[in-house]
Amino acid sequence: MGKTYKANTTTNTQTITVYADSPCNQLCVANHQPTGNTGFPTYFLVSSNSSVTVSVPVAGTPSYCLVSPPGTVRTFTIPQQFSNVAPMYIAFIGEATAECYFTPGEGL
Repeated sequence: MGKTYKANTTTNTQTITVYADSPCNQLCVANHQPTGNTGFPTYFLVSSNSSVTVSVPVAGTPSYCLVSPPGTVRTFTIPQQFSNVAPMYIAFIGEATAECYFTPGEGL
């Protein structure tokens, strides 16, 4: 388990550094839309590389990313293990403004 990180998604790529209290490889992602904004997912990519970036996929141009639809809570198992000494870097972007929460853990 670890602390929950809030990401204010915009149309620009941003990256946050996530630590877990103990080694784990799962990530709980909750996409919360602010009042007055509906229907926009958050796209994200998890990496052990701090220079990770992500882009919004468009028709005919695929993108490496995971998708968090609005109003959902999902758990993702990721290939890299992270901990309090080995962080994960999460790059995220949206089609519009949204709030997305990332919580590391195991057995979420």
